[in-house]
Amino acid sequence: MIYSIIPFSIQDIYYNYNSSKNFITNLLPNKLKVLLPKILPINFNLNNISKIKFNVNDIKFNTTKYDFTNIPFNTNLNPNYQVILPVEIYQNLQKFKFNFILFEFPKINSKGDLILNGLQKTYILKLQKQLGLYFKKIIKKNNIIYQAYIIFKFNHIISIELINNTEIKLYDFKYKISINLITLLNYLNIPNTFITNFSRYGNSILLNKLLNNHNLNDKLNKNYYKLIKSYFNTPTIELTSNYIQKPENIFLNYEYINQHLHQYFGNRETFSSSYLSTDLILIIDILLDFKFKKRSIPDIDNFGMKKLNTVNDIFLNQLDFILEKRIKILLTFLTKFKLINKKFINNINKKKYISSFKEFFNINPLIQYSDQINSLSKIMHKVKITKTTSSNIKDFNLREIRFSELGKLCLINTSEGINSGLITYLPENIYINSNFTIETPIYNNNLTNETFNSTFLNVFNKEKNNLSFNQISLRKNKSFNKLLNVTFYKNSLNVTPIKNKDILVTKNQVFSLSENLIPFIFYNDPGRSLMGAKMQMQSIPLIYKQKAYVITGTEQLLSRKNNWIYSLQEGIITYVSSYKIIIRDLLNREIIYYLNNYNFSNQNTIINFIPSVWVGERISAGQLLAVNQDFEDNEFSIGNNLSVLYGSYLGYEFEDALIINKSLIYNNIFTSLHLTCYETSFIINNTLIPEFSSINIPKYTSFEKRNLDKFGIIKEGSKILDNDLLIAKISLIKFYSYKDSINKFLSTLFGYRLRNIVDKSIKNSIGNSGRVVKLEFVTNNNITFNNTYLKIRIFIIKQRFLEIGDKLCGRHGNKGVISYISNNVDLPYNWNSISPDLITSPIGVPSRMNLGQLIETILGINCLFSDKRLLINSNLNYKFGANYLKTLLYNYIKESNYYNGYNTNSYNLGKSLFFDGRTGKMLKNSILFGCSFYTKLIHMVKDKVHYRTIGPYSHLTQQPVKGRSQQGGQRFGEMEVWALEAFGSAYNLKELLSYKSDDIKGRTNLNNYLLGTQDLKSSFIPESFNLVLTELKGLALNIESLLINPTDDKVFILSNNF
Repeated sequence: MIYSIIPFSIQDIYYNYNSSKNFITNLLPNKLKVLLPKILPINFNLNNISKIKFNVNDIKFNTTKYDFTNIPFNTNLNPNYQVILPVEIYQNLQKFKFNFILFEFPKINSKGDLILNGLQKTYILKLQKQLGLYFKKIIKKNNIIYQAYIIFKFNHIISIELINNTEIKLYDFKYKISINLITLLNYLNIPNTFITNFSRYGNSILLNKLLNNHNLNDKLNKNYYKLIKSYFNTPTIELTSNYIQKPENIFLNYEYINQHLHQYFGNRETFSSSYLSTDLILIIDILLDFKFKKRSIPDIDNFGMKKLNTVNDIFLNQLDFILEKRIKILLTFLTKFKLINKKFINNINKKKYISSFKEFFNINPLIQYSDQINSLSKIMHKVKITKTTSSNIKDFNLREIRFSELGKLCLINTSEGINSGLITYLPENIYINSNFTIETPIYNNNLTNETFNSTFLNVFNKEKNNLSFNQISLRKNKSFNKLLNVTFYKNSLNVTPIKNKDILVTKNQVFSLSENLIPFIFYNDPGRSLMGAKMQMQSIPLIYKQKAYVITGTEQLLSRKNNWIYSLQEGIITYVSSYKIIIRDLLNREIIYYLNNYNFSNQNTIINFIPSVWVGERISAGQLLAVNQDFEDNEFSIGNNLSVLYGSYLGYEFEDALIINKSLIYNNIFTSLHLTCYETSFIINNTLIPEFSSINIPKYTSFEKRNLDKFGIIKEGSKILDNDLLIAKISLIKFYSYKDSINKFLSTLFGYRLRNIVDKSIKNSIGNSGRVVKLEFVTNNNITFNNTYLKIRIFIIKQRFLEIGDKLCGRHGNKGVISYISNNVDLPYNWNSISPDLITSPIGVPSRMNLGQLIETILGINCLFSDKRLLINSNLNYKFGANYLKTLLYNYIKESNYYNGYNTNSYNLGKSLFFDGRTGKMLKNSILFGCSFYTKLIHMVKDKVHYRTIGPYSHLTQQPVKGRSQQGGQRFGEMEVWALEAFGSAYNLKELLSYKSDDIKGRTNLNNYLLGTQDLKSSFIPESFNLVLTELKGLALNIESLLINPTDDKVFILSNNF
């Protein structure tokens, strides 16, 4: 398999060539050497200061030390690098030295995460145009103008235009000037004879016309001088009024002309950053080629012309602004303080002046809250990439997949909604080179030799070949007398025989990791494959899990791509536990690896590490020592294999509903753990009265205080329910006013000042019932602030079982909501007395065109009886013939019948007969029964549904407030109404919209009817309907109720508000 030869890890995207070490030691100091002299003023007239010297060569970097324990709850934790610059200031013939802290910027750990305010965040990659040469066609005043423009750093652009066959103009958008290009070449000592000798149009009339249409003694000499000085380095050049000597020393300040010019138009095979005269002449030739239609204009949005924008790029883009702001603060303090003393140094290095990068990173939309539902979602969040820039955001073709993007971006996996096609993911096999451009590995199709020939191609070399999909071929039929292959060349699909010029591409190169986990992906609709990939990233880890029977091979690859615990040295394992692993290396050193077990994720799931080595094992450097809870035998697995029945059961399988066996709950299948943390601080207020906790807090019953200890703090191991008391915290406020007679009387009577008791107790929120597993008391002065002398953290763990309303999904986008939990004895059973674990509707398969789940189900039942697993390719018809998969399924069904005693219908192969579990009678038709892999999604019903009788109302609309946390009403939306209408429950719907809403009169009448005091009347109009009428009146729409007499057609207005 091709991924076995490609080293890949997530940190390569962040630390490929421009690693953090290189960034800190080389790139940043060199950048500061260039920027600081430009920012500093030339003359200093500040308190007799004659000179300020920055010792950039002696720059220092400090870093903060931190522990990963409970990072999400230490909101004051900000691991960062501190850039310290030694400064010398000469004042009054004296020299003062001090360390000037320029700024702090966040630290990126080995996993590619940033920690800001205790929150783990991830940077989203962004595509941007490379600096270099581009061509395009524009229309001005009904004239077609061919334009070449060069993009410099800081978005400086120079364009060269061929205008009306008479002149070649050069426009500088930075200085807003326009000059003749031929005149500029003459100023660079490139005469017309040199241009005609090296140009392919040397003898053409048009080129001679362009060369003669210029004036060397132009009045715009200042503009030419300004351009040459700005964009060219001329260290030994004598600038005269007419020309510049020694043109071989002229080159651009930066590498602006990249490989596009040479790859597209064949100027030179080797890339050179020098900007020679032949390059300028070649640009003129290319514009003339466009004019005479000898070349086609290349695509501006070609993927080869783009590169990845990393965190370091964002940092360097903001460095100028931060430095200028910091130097301005330094100069301001130099004017305020006459002497440079300790107070001056402490004020200039305050935290608020050096944390500008932290503020910028907190508001940057590309730095997002890390998705840590499972290991797959964490990886996919790191390889997410956005295609939008400021220039192409209005392009309608931006969402499409171009030929240059094949192998560079995933074909299917993208964001849903308005960002569809704009935010996508990187494929499985990529290579990021030193220029931060993406290359993909390929292997040539050699018909004579079966050797494996792999190489990396960029976009330009790839376009010279046919792109052949390795596993898509057409079946042999009358029209085609041979096996043909589907190829892709220059944005068009072709059906051609296999050639030596074809480049074979596997699904690992065009799909992301989550897509490659789906078996038989080519038999599914792309929309359903996208859903399957998204839902695998939303699956939560389970207590008990199994490895899938049918796998694709990417499951084991995920364990190597996760940055978990690896060995740094070769040695022998001497100790293994759930807490730590000890290794004795070759130098007889003892190395201890601590496992940070039962830690939080950002989505409140548990991260737990399991050792994968044993005592006495000889390990090598880089070997995996421990994996987290998402892996089983070093293989990614977050679900279970279920026996699935595609049939009907009392109508509970309506739409996408699922019926499950109650034995799944008894056996803790799909049971997950969730962790919640409460944190409170005890502070000392301005009156020096500390907050404290006590069991003797008033206004609480003994039942509410049943789990508290004598200090008013919850006990470890306590089972807590909703609204239970966790910490009984009290704050005291003194009364200082004794003017009132009652206050004076009470203070004289009791002999002490009156105190007002403020209840600041912490209660458990709704839906967080569970068990207290841990208490933490923090009194470290480095963590506490704002007069806080104590922090208490309470960790509550919740065990979630399957219940009606939870979501289960397969790997093919076949998701469903549990609608009924049946007893095992009531479910259908087959000849082997096997009842299904799950029943789903077969109608959803053909309509959604995800046939891969049927193939997996048939192969899975054979694996269940044969006690084996299948590592199978998504399409087997390429190597073994057009009908190989059909033959394979037939053989596996026959093997299950002959060797395992599994009876299937011989007339309807693949299906079997079932009996009704309630009556024992045989069902009429045979049903498809097999084994498939299912996972549990994080969208659980306990987090969404809640109940209330009386709660808060909005004063403006007189409706229940929104939100579960505010004890608001449960939203009964449009789709919920459809569900009741589909079941014909009209009276239930009427009750929900009237009695159970806010029809107070109808609710009172219903209560009296149930008590037997009054007759039941028709329901009244609820208040929510009156609110709708009021909102319509705000739109100038008046609705009135009218009564028409059928005899004389008279109209009576009943009421303005019904």
